[in-house]
Amino acid sequence: MNKIIEFKYPYLSNFFKTAAERNRLFHSLILYGGNNYIQYAIALELARLLNCQKDGADDCDCQNCRWIRENKHPAVITISKIDNKTDSSKTVISEEQINNVLDILFGSSDYHRVFIFCDAKIGGLSEGELEAYKEFKSTGFNPPQGNDEEIWFPSGINKDCLSSVAANAMLKSIEEPENDVTFIFLTNNKDDLIQTIVSRSQAFYVPDVKITDYNTQFLSEYFKDYPLFKKNTALDFALYLFNYQTQNNLNGIYILNSIQYYLTEILKLNYNNKLLRTIIRDDIEKLNDSKKMLKSYIKEQMVYEDLAFYFEKRISG
Repeated sequence: MNKIIEFKYPYLSNFFKTAAERNRLFHSLILYGGNNYIQYAIALELARLLNCQKDGADDCDCQNCRWIRENKHPAVITISKIDNKTDSSKTVISEEQINNVLDILFGSSDYHRVFIFCDAKIGGLSEGELEAYKEFKSTGFNPPQGNDEEIWFPSGINKDCLSSVAANAMLKSIEEPENDVTFIFLTNNKDDLIQTIVSRSQAFYVPDVKITDYNTQFLSEYFKDYPLFKKNTALDFALYLFNYQTQNNLNGIYILNSIQYYLTEILKLNYNNKLLRTIIRDDIEKLNDSKKMLKSYIKEQMVYEDLAFYFEKRISG
């Protein structure tokens, strides 16, 4: 397994490596979270594991591994509004692109075919996007197109980019997949995909936080009995978060990311606990919603209160 991905996401690495080795991988996967480049790297690494001609080692130099690192493998295909286009549309993944995928599936292949669906753009990257690009390049993979002047950047797919008409055109292939075919959808939030794809896919949260970014000690008192949450403490917890943010000159996104990171660390240590894993994923989804609220200019203390009451209600049912 790729060493950088394995270090950052050991639970995902172990799961995908085992599933690939045992040929038990779900035919349609959703990778969701804030860092689409990391999602893209994980998708390529999974494609490499599925096609490696040797043992899947991180430094394997077989032809398939080399092709996938270079993004030149004939059976590992990125589908976006700018990649693998045969029509003039530049704002959506078109029905024609989906039909081309179906035509590919109609023929046989000696490879495990992997189709990676995402939104994308070239050039004009922000400082944060450039940092994500550097992290992606350190994994040893190349983007499907672009150069140092015009860097290709993946974005989370959504209902505007992949319309329901185009998505529904491939539902039968997702429901009744050919052998050795995997669809991978990259998105920021599962709600950004149409429900018919979500219901037919296995979803994995990919945290976008860095290991050294967050000091979560300030959460220990309220989360010491997690997943339990003390009743009648929601307003106290919300005020505590707001005061901690103010006193330390932080912003709300940092506070919410800190909680996500804290929960992600618990997830790593308890990945075999199916019930706890489900609770953590639901809580992380709620934190993603809370970040959307902040970005919609809802006051931070109100967002914290909403989050705290969610925790309290989750426990009381």
